[in-house]
Amino acid sequence: MEEQRSRWWRWIGLIVIVAMLANAQVVPWPILALLLVGGGGYLLVSGWRVWSQGPGPTPPPAVKYWRGQRVELPREEQRGRGKLPPLRAIAPALVYFLLGGALVAAGAALVLRQVTETSGV
Repeated sequence: MEEQRSRWWRWIGLIVIVAMLANAQVVPWPILALLLVGGGGYLLVSGWRVWSQGPGPTPPPAVKYWRGQRVELPREEQRGRGKLPPLRAIAPALVYFLLGGALVAAGAALVLRQVTETSGV
């Protein structure tokens, strides 16, 4: 049920972003810049969440028996392999990172253009 609620505000946010970008000529530039940077930041955070879910499930510890007692030994990390996410999580994270970075860059470019135009540089 909680998952259903969180999806609705995302759709509403997407509709608001598309409507504002469609009317970009009449929307004041600070609102448009805030919208671009905020949406891009949200996508970057979402991409980081997908990326940092870890390298998958951790294997159970190795079990040894010594003098009739069960002893759990931690598994050694595989050497030479970085802590990359599973391959199926890299593509969605990459899409989030690219779209989020593009939106943040567009918002920063809009702010810089407006600031340089008003300062007369």
